Amino acid sequence: MTEQESADVSPRTRRLSMACVTYVSYLLSSGIQNAFGVFYVTLLETFRWSPAALGGVNSLRYLVQAVASPVVGHLLDRYGPRRVVGGGCILLTTALLLLSQISSLWQFYLVFGVLAAASFSCMGRVPTVVLISGWFPSRRGTAIGAINSATGVGIVLVVPLAQWLVTEWGWGTGLQILAGSGAVLVLPLIWLFYGSDGGDGASRATSRVNSKGDVDWTAGLAFRSTRFWLIFVSRITAVSGTTVIVTYQIAHVVDVGFGPLFAATIFGLMGLTSTGGRMFFGFIADISSRRSAYTINTLTSLVGIGALIATRNPSDGTLLYIYVALFGIGLGSRAVISSALSADIFSGNKFGSVFGYLSAGTAVGGALGSWQGGVLYGVTGSYVSSFWIAAVTLGLSDVCIRIASSTWASSRDERLLRNEDEAWRR
Repeated sequence: MTEQESADVSPRTRRLSMACVTYVSYLLSSGIQNAFGVFYVTLLETFRWSPAALGGVNSLRYLVQAVASPVVGHLLDRYGPRRVVGGGCILLTTALLLLSQISSLWQFYLVFGVLAAASFSCMGRVPTVVLISGWFPSRRGTAIGAINSATGVGIVLVVPLAQWLVTEWGWGTGLQILAGSGAVLVLPLIWLFYGSDGGDGASRATSRVNSKGDVDWTAGLAFRSTRFWLIFVSRITAVSGTTVIVTYQIAHVVDVGFGPLFAATIFGLMGLTSTGGRMFFGFIADISSRRSAYTINTLTSLVGIGALIATRNPSDGTLLYIYVALFGIGLGSRAVISSALSADIFSGNKFGSVFGYLSAGTAVGGALGSWQGGVLYGVTGSYVSSFWIAAVTLGLSDVCIRIASSTWASSRDERLLRNEDEAWRR
């Protein structure tokens, strides 16, 4: 969108247009991430690599995204979304093209585990939350929830598309078509609709003070904040518990006697319940409070986990449907509420940097959850103990959010800001 065209449309229309572009970008990125399983099976059959060796790339992806999230936040603050998200789209296109030509395991680790992972960070949660929370400050929860529904839609659209492309054209050509789709359909939208003047939601600021002349949150200052670390721990514990459940749910249900096809089908419904849950809890977080919404979300998920644990044999099909409905509606929406709370507290010139560091906790939690479930299964021969631990960690996450939302934590951080403000003015 040119400068003259930007001036000819209302701010609301412009924000909505950019939000739609953000949605499409996030859909592409999350969809391709979730299509990993499609290419995982195909690469195993093609190259005869061991499942353990190939599966290790997912751990590398989590590690790279943990490191990349703060970097993306800093870049977003400094250069704005056009360069960061657009650069991520170019990097993703390049990674998909390179993936179509790989012939060895180390190439797969480098291209998917490093390059593609970095592109996911540039197009993923950090820029999405930072931009949306700036465009819709009075309805952050609802807006973030609506945009985050792109994850579920990406699963519904991109994963089947990837499978069809692999079946009809082969994995190499399928990857090339996905790369071309990103370059032709998404990149021009990013370049046209994300403004270049800094007025599109990214601050691109280097000053430590905001428009009112007060000291603003920076990453260094946030590291001294009580609420920063409470939210950081809540993200680790929430994602760790969620990852254990999502990673091993099908294996558990098959172990107790259900057929693999039935298990995969019923859990596929979770993508739909999760999509609705993100929008629902985002709205609840706006009309009530972040703390109340998070607690309701957690309690709903805990009842769902209880239903999964109680599933002992194929006659317990009703319990599985309860699990899918209740755990599914909470899946992903905890991140919506946590992101809205983070924006409430730390929004300002350097929110991208601060949120980038908070998002690193998500990747850490994902890595811990994946590791924990496998280790405990080797010790106990069952996934139930991992599910109980997941319930405890989700409860701990809620405790952290409730404390972060308390007057006590707010007062401590307000004193920190006042002291920093006085020091800066001297």
